[in-house]
Amino acid sequence: MIPSASKGTASRVLNAPIDKVWDAVCELDFSFWRLVQKSETLGDGDKVGNVHRVVFKDGTVQKYKVVEYSELEHAVTYELIESNPPTRATSALYTIQVRPVTSNNTSFVEWTSEFSMDGGVEVVQDSKYKKQEALEDLAKLVEG
Repeated sequence: MIPSASKGTASRVLNAPIDKVWDAVCELDFSFWRLVQKSETLGDGDKVGNVHRVVFKDGTVQKYKVVEYSELEHAVTYELIESNPPTRATSALYTIQVRPVTSNNTSFVEWTSEFSMDGGVEVVQDSKYKKQEALEDLAKLVEG
């Protein structure tokens, strides 16, 4: 957890089983998200410690480092380690977790962010809207 952080969350119930949703998010390639042009994993080995380079369609390039990964909990936590152009927050930590909705074989996805306080409310709100859009794109992929 980032000390003195601002938090933001977006969530959605998807009409798809947990395995299908987890398969779409666990590699952190963000291929489901219309804002992403391409991504690549730098290095190899265990998921924890892997660095992912994501190129967005607006030209932004970011690198994320996986700091926690759980197949059991269907959760991945990653840290923003580099951004060009730079972000307003000096640190950012994200978690995507998928949970089963057992009554109807759907999935609940929660995507949280913790930003250092220097990011401000604008960073939290911008991140929330982008995550909501990404979850909408994820729904189109797994529900289609």
